[in-house]
Amino acid sequence: MKTRYVDIDDRTDDLRRLMRKEKERARQFLAKFDCSLIYHENALEGIVFSSQELLAALDPNAVAADASIVPIFTEIRNHRAALDLVREEAGDKRSRITVTLFKKLYEVLGTGIEGREKAVYRRDMPLHRTYFHDISQPANIPAQLEKLVDFTTTAEYREFHPINQAATIHWMLMQAFPFTENSGKVARLVSHLILIRAGYLPAIIHAIDRQRYYESLRLPVGTLRQLLLEAMENSLENAFKYFSQQAAIRVHRASGE
Repeated sequence: MKTRYVDIDDRTDDLRRLMRKEKERARQFLAKFDCSLIYHENALEGIVFSSQELLAALDPNAVAADASIVPIFTEIRNHRAALDLVREEAGDKRSRITVTLFKKLYEVLGTGIEGREKAVYRRDMPLHRTYFHDISQPANIPAQLEKLVDFTTTAEYREFHPINQAATIHWMLMQAFPFTENSGKVARLVSHLILIRAGYLPAIIHAIDRQRYYESLRLPVGTLRQLLLEAMENSLENAFKYFSQQAAIRVHRASGE
């Protein structure tokens, strides 16, 4: 495990240096990365957007062509706003993981959507839901979230590698499952925050691993940690591939001039 952490750390350092050197291509890469992240985050929830829908919604100047597209634009743009909030929080050294943060992320995701604009804990054990792991009884949600927040202030947590921190908080938040909708998105956004603050790319769990992700929440946290490690390794591989391809295109164009 330590070897994998070291390898991810080293490759992340290499990527940061490359992105500082290639600032414009870094900007383009991050735009593509966010588009992919939003796609897979929603696909994990069973919501699949087309590439055209994603690109249109992420264009700040685009307007929905008809009323049926408005909810799609709202979902995508809210998710982008939540990512922006995560990056803002990650850059603030005074920021801490709090119950208020969980609620704020939920409300950003639900902006302009009836019934989801106010963070209210679930009041029942839903029979029909996307996730099938054991979740907290409604009455226990506040105490479970406070326990999670308190854990982030302990020496044990601070000694964890950031990837282990991200996996652990993600897993604990999903056991509480505070909201009827978007608990998964909130948990993954908090995981992204922890990783971004430590200098990593967020971990994109691909839609193809949806069932593995669901199963990891029914098992000890180590299974989810393994999935996050694979996701981060995959993101780094894709990042270097992107920059390599862009370099090849530049060489090709230069040779043809």
